[in-house]
Amino acid sequence: MQNSMGRRKIVSTLLIFLMVSVLLVPLSAHAADSDGDGVEDSVDDCPWAYGTSTVDKDGCPDRDGDGTSDFNDGWAIGNPNFQNEFTTTSNSDYYGVDFSPNGELIVTGSEDGFVRIWNVTTHVNLRSANAGTDVNGVSWSSDGQYVAAAINDDTINIYYASNLSSVHGSISVDVGSGDQVNSVEFSPDSSLVAVAIGRSGNGGTNGEITLIKTSDGTEFGNMNPNGEDRFYDVAFSPDGKHVAAAGNGDFFVVNVTTSATVWSISDPSASVNAIAWSPDGNYIVMCGGWEGSSSSVDMYEFTGSSWSRIWQKTMSTSCASVDFSSDSTQIAVGMYWYQTDGNTAYVYQVDTGTQVDSVSGPRPGNCQSGNNNNCGTIYGISWSPDSTYIVTAHGRNDEGVYYWFADIDEDNDGYNTTDQGDGIVDAFPSEGTQWDDSDGDGYGDNPAPAFQPDECPNDWGNSTEDRFGCTDSDGDGWSDIGDWAPANKEQWVDADNDGYGDNYLYDIASNQLHLNQRGDAFPADPTQWNDTDGDGYGDNYEDVSWNQYRGSEWPGEIVVGAQNIDVFPLDRTQWRDTDGDWVGDEQMSDRPDGCPTIWGNSIYDRLGCVDSDGDGWSDPDANWPATTDCYGADAFPNDASQWCDEDNDGFGSNAEGHNSDDCPNQAGPSTEDRYGCPDRDGDGYSNTGDPFPDDATQWEDSDGDNYGDNPNGNNPDFFPDDPSQWRDSDGDGYGDNPGGTNGDRFPTDPLQWSDADNDGYGDNFVDADGDGVSEGNSDVCPQTYGESNSAVSRGCPDSDGDGFTDPEDAFPDQPLQWADQDGDGFGDNVQFTDGDECVDVYGKSTENGFQGCPDSDGDGHADPFGDFVAKPDCTGADAFPDDPLQWCDKDGDGVGDNYQVTNKTVIDEENPGLMIDLCEHIGDAFPNDVTQYSDIDCDGRGDNSTGIAPDAFPLRKTQQDDNDGDGYGNNFTNGAYQPDECRNEFGTSTTDRFGCPDSDSDGTSDLNDPCVWDPAITSGIRGTVECAITEDPNKADEGETSTEVESKSSNTMIYAMGGVIAFMLASILVAMLARQASRKRLMRERAIERKAEEQLMDEEERREQWISYYVANGDLDKARELGWTDPASLPAWKQHEIQQQEALQASIPTMLDLD
Repeated sequence: MQNSMGRRKIVSTLLIFLMVSVLLVPLSAHAADSDGDGVEDSVDDCPWAYGTSTVDKDGCPDRDGDGTSDFNDGWAIGNPNFQNEFTTTSNSDYYGVDFSPNGELIVTGSEDGFVRIWNVTTHVNLRSANAGTDVNGVSWSSDGQYVAAAINDDTINIYYASNLSSVHGSISVDVGSGDQVNSVEFSPDSSLVAVAIGRSGNGGTNGEITLIKTSDGTEFGNMNPNGEDRFYDVAFSPDGKHVAAAGNGDFFVVNVTTSATVWSISDPSASVNAIAWSPDGNYIVMCGGWEGSSSSVDMYEFTGSSWSRIWQKTMSTSCASVDFSSDSTQIAVGMYWYQTDGNTAYVYQVDTGTQVDSVSGPRPGNCQSGNNNNCGTIYGISWSPDSTYIVTAHGRNDEGVYYWFADIDEDNDGYNTTDQGDGIVDAFPSEGTQWDDSDGDGYGDNPAPAFQPDECPNDWGNSTEDRFGCTDSDGDGWSDIGDWAPANKEQWVDADNDGYGDNYLYDIASNQLHLNQRGDAFPADPTQWNDTDGDGYGDNYEDVSWNQYRGSEWPGEIVVGAQNIDVFPLDRTQWRDTDGDWVGDEQMSDRPDGCPTIWGNSIYDRLGCVDSDGDGWSDPDANWPATTDCYGADAFPNDASQWCDEDNDGFGSNAEGHNSDDCPNQAGPSTEDRYGCPDRDGDGYSNTGDPFPDDATQWEDSDGDNYGDNPNGNNPDFFPDDPSQWRDSDGDGYGDNPGGTNGDRFPTDPLQWSDADNDGYGDNFVDADGDGVSEGNSDVCPQTYGESNSAVSRGCPDSDGDGFTDPEDAFPDQPLQWADQDGDGFGDNVQFTDGDECVDVYGKSTENGFQGCPDSDGDGHADPFGDFVAKPDCTGADAFPDDPLQWCDKDGDGVGDNYQVTNKTVIDEENPGLMIDLCEHIGDAFPNDVTQYSDIDCDGRGDNSTGIAPDAFPLRKTQQDDNDGDGYGNNFTNGAYQPDECRNEFGTSTTDRFGCPDSDSDGTSDLNDPCVWDPAITSGIRGTVECAITEDPNKADEGETSTEVESKSSNTMIYAMGGVIAFMLASILVAMLARQASRKRLMRERAIERKAEEQLMDEEERREQWISYYVANGDLDKARELGWTDPASLPAWKQHEIQQQEALQASIPTMLDLD
């Protein structure tokens, strides 16, 4: 057994060693020379690809064997200019395409289930194979023998390329339900086919990368890096040892042999629809799906230890396919069908991301019309081995195969744009008449009529004007041999030999003048060369006398015989002056001479004309009269202060001039207040200055009341300085306007003018006959509004119209009351409203129909007097005239019926340290019971022990009755205070229960006391404990003689009776003293509490008292006004709770309930 276990351990150890060795072998090989090209990975510039380059890079692919890597000695053209050579149209979508290794053929897979091989040159379909359903992808093996197809039924097929017969038949790669074969890829040595498997939708089995052996069609292995749920594409590294797997938001580099994930790249934020690995192994390109607002194409470069993204292109549509050029320098990517990048293939430089070309299928509407557009999708793309062709597979509204050819001789002159292996390159790839440039100056060696022939083909030159390709030292385009000024690049010829080159150059100032003039502005005129204002006339002049008028800054020189002279060299609109007044003749300029043949000095309306008064405005003539718009001649040619009359009324418009027109735009004859303004009534005052423009007798209104100040004019103002008055009809000196200053309230009564109290009676007291009685409309009470029209009280107030004026009416607003002899606010007229029941006695009573009678305590109830006394029904006098809170006593017990309660918490003297709730109250708690009035514990039972249904426990609201009189209450419900558990039997027990017999007075009831007569023992089981006293110690001994017993009994009885009597007397005395002291203490405490209550009661307590009062008396509306809530309006649960409490209270037994 031990040997067996030992052998198992040895075998396990060997297996572990072998597994580790298997894992370490690839790693150690990778560390040495992963691609097997003899260049260690640490110095191999292309560690993923076999290569022989040694010049620019070590160990990189070098197809032509010249030592320079394909990447730097590539075939891809910098400007490939791909053109559509041919299109194979179809009714089925084409999903995949791949070139044969020799570049002569392509294989395609399509929606109609066919695998097809085509001739690239003739575009003829050479052979086909029916796969039965959609062919999602195709691949051509590197050895050229096989093509593989990804079939949409969870299978692949490997065909012989020569005849498309199946090598192994249908090969299942099904990994579970809902999966889908997306693409296939041959390994570089053609020994394996990598299959990318994903889900057909969002559900189904997770996908994987499956490796199928080409030799027998069996599975070599599978991989699922990171537990990815789907794979869209797969690409082998050039050395065939790794694959790049395109996943859903990630792509992975996985070891083919071990299936170990070497790198995981999570930069893509969406599905990686396609992936490709560059032939030199240094780059991986990722073709991304839609990311919500865009997609991207991302290029990753191997840095020696990791893959790093070196550029990203953001696209407006999803990317569908991608492929590298064979030299690894360029990529081609195919796009989906929507938005601005739809149905387009782009070509980018691998290392920089620069776009070098693009091709597109039809793009109706720029692919912008959403799901309904007719653009196609480039599902597949493949680049020919010689980089001259790109073939794209299209679907969705643009089905078919497109052949794109890189036109390497676009000008068709027989010389290729790039070296095609013969060492010949067209120096002018776009110009068919030139191809050689011996001196490299950019001009072809072929002579005219070839394009821009080089006239100095063996000498580099940059001349372009007189000849091409010859030396031009100053760089002005003219060859040195033909340049008048070979050292001045701005000049090359001087036709008039005036020393100024014919190339006229200048800078333009902000005012359009020519600055820094070089060359000759007049190349055919030797007397002129500058034209500062650019009007075509030279700055030079001949007349020396001009110097006194020309400004010092004016350009030009005196030249004898000067021609084409500019009189105004700084004014591009003027050059001649016929009359010599230095105003130019040119009428189309901004400042032309208005009289070009007559000297003049006018400057405003027109320039250069006669101005007699020297104000700058020209004299009028037949062709230039004065105008009302002030743009014409001088309207006042002999008045230098005026020149314009806008309204043509003879007064000048210049406000600063002589007799200036105050209304320059309105003709008028006014002269008094203003000149030249309209005056309708002809009184000399302008209309706007005349308050009465249509009344020639009035022109002034000092107070602005629209009545003229001229007393002799029409409608004159009697108060010219008072804007509020203008008439005085009664001639009393007060204006008729009652609202104006000193207004006459009685404009037709010369004896009255004011009415201070606005009662319609004048304030001026008139008594012509001296009898002391007012006459006319005189107001007897001028400061007090009144409507009395009596001569003795005219104008005095009587608000209630009872015939008594307000000052003498005790009730001015009550027509039925006017006197109040006792001054208590109640009228003496008893039979009407507010009548005083005590006319001659001051009083404020209001209740029970007695108003105005004495009310000592101010509670509204009148004090008793005479036959008016208190009544049991509360309809009479105040039963408590000195108590403001009481007035009625129905049961006649001397305690008022206005019952108000305040809850109060006090110290429980029976239980020190505890508190009890009591009710402090005023008034009779039992207004209909003469035997009771107090209920301190608010339990509904009176505290008077001699009254009806007295409360045996006035301080305990949970106890009311005590049947056996032992001081313990009958109520034994939960929460009751010290309930008597022996209600019909006197008892003093307190420990185990209250109110039961306790013979030895030890606190434990006889029921539970193991030793009934021994007070020292209170616990234990009766019969199991030893009791020192087993019987009543006061009982006589049975063994004594009757005589002894009688004697002892006699003596004992005497002593006992004496002791009992003494004890009872002492007890009675103590009880009486204690009761008296307790009662005094209680009374004292109640007095103190009542006094404190009266002093400290706040508004809230008063509110609660009145609520209780109103509820008790049924006045619920008033109770609600103070915040009381009717129980009927409470929620059902609250009503139920109140009912339960009431039921509990009612269930407490009374003495009548007990046996």
